[in-house]
Amino acid sequence: MKRWTNTDSSLNQILLTAFCILIMIVTGASDGARGVFLPLFADVFSLSETGSNMIIMMSYIGNMIFLFAGGLLIDRMKKKTFLIIMISVWMSALFCYTVTENYAVLLSCMIFSMGASTMISTSVNIISPLLFISPAFFTNFLGFTQGIGITGVQKIGGQVADKGLSTANSPASLTGWHILNAILLLLAAAAVLILVFSRFPEENTASSEKKKYSFLSVLRNPNSILFIVICGLYYTAEHGIQNILTTYGSEYLGYTVEKSAMFLSLFFGGITLGRLIFAPIVQKIGVMKSMTLFLGTAAVLYISGILLERNGIWLLCLSGLSFSIIWPTNVIMMAGFFTPETSGTAVGFITSAATIFDVLFFAFFGKITESTGYGFSIKILPVSMVLLCICFFILRIKNKKIQE
Repeated sequence: MKRWTNTDSSLNQILLTAFCILIMIVTGASDGARGVFLPLFADVFSLSETGSNMIIMMSYIGNMIFLFAGGLLIDRMKKKTFLIIMISVWMSALFCYTVTENYAVLLSCMIFSMGASTMISTSVNIISPLLFISPAFFTNFLGFTQGIGITGVQKIGGQVADKGLSTANSPASLTGWHILNAILLLLAAAAVLILVFSRFPEENTASSEKKKYSFLSVLRNPNSILFIVICGLYYTAEHGIQNILTTYGSEYLGYTVEKSAMFLSLFFGGITLGRLIFAPIVQKIGVMKSMTLFLGTAAVLYISGILLERNGIWLLCLSGLSFSIIWPTNVIMMAGFFTPETSGTAVGFITSAATIFDVLFFAFFGKITESTGYGFSIKILPVSMVLLCICFFILRIKNKKIQE
């Protein structure tokens, strides 16, 4: 196998950039497909709300496991080797999706497909400083490319899922789900091929021998628990919409699955576009002011959009623009509360610990919906947004002297 030398640096940079863009698009599409196809899974396997939400819950259990374990392993292995292993695990789950129609297999594979894909995209962001001269720009750009995958699959997948639902003349079919994952599997294989034939930079010896900080040391920071709650509430608000809106729109608001998925694609399309448009504003006015402005605007639109139901669906879609910079800016904000030596460990631990909010939400949301209906259960999401704003302002008040 050919190894690129320093004289191949331009070609090697092109290969690495192509790998990052392709893998972020494909992992975004993989993540976005879950919520879009949920109504079809419910139809094919005759699932209750609890059974449907078990699919989502298992995926976030996978996220938690892979982020915890991956966060420990990524600093102890060569980054290229780590990525190849994670992509191989992810591809194995995608392959199972293409050849099986079994609910138990689907649940099991959600742990590995979603956990591995989340760790892959997180790893690409973590190693951006090793790959690019301007990591801040490329982190936002790669978030944009991942959004393309999410938005695209929500639009196209919604049409496919709608056609697969049972009718008077035909039973429900997972053919579209199989085909989608087969396409993702081929694209993932192409990404691995690019990675194998590229020269992947690694941290220098001095960097790799830095002291490894424990999770306990992160918890000693007085803001850590508050950050875990902030991240967890954000997960609930964004991931709730990502995984519920298609079903909520088709079963409660009276839209078709295709149109409900379109609204979801508009919400994430706003997030995707906003990360490019608003990045200069964050740079100009600072992290805390940006968080205050965009979080406040997102809360007003998001809460109004949900409470107004059909009359507010366009406000909910519009809130995606305000959501766009909240997560990447929140990560920057978190890192600023720790030293450069501990920020990576801290952010990894906090974001993975916050995943418990996703697990708990989807563990109980289905049961609440079965008992009370979507009209009541969906209100959990605006409540989460209100609590998120309160926790952020508590953080800001506690740390008035924070540097912008």
